[in-house]
Amino acid sequence: MESNYCELTGVIATLEKVALTPAGVPRQRLWLEHRSRQLEDGHPREVQARIAVILAGGMTRQAQSLKEGQRIKVTGCLSRAGYKGDARDRLQLIAQTLDTLNQD
Repeated sequence: MESNYCELTGVIATLEKVALTPAGVPRQRLWLEHRSRQLEDGHPREVQARIAVILAGGMTRQAQSLKEGQRIKVTGCLSRAGYKGDARDRLQLIAQTLDTLNQD
């Protein structure tokens, strides 16, 4: 079986409203902005990324207390954002766990 696991920390840039899928499952998307310093071939490099994080089912209840600007750590798997057009080339993180972090 192939592995697909991602752990990312960052700041909630945008928190969208909960919507229901056609099957009636609550679904919410937030946009996470990540900034860090990473080593690339032994040299420090500033890294920035913005990715959609998808919360589904019970995860949306946990998100009720989240706010834009809040730092979080999220784990889950990566998936493409859709099957047509540009969405085929965009990644999103399907959340399995979400923890709030202390503000630095």
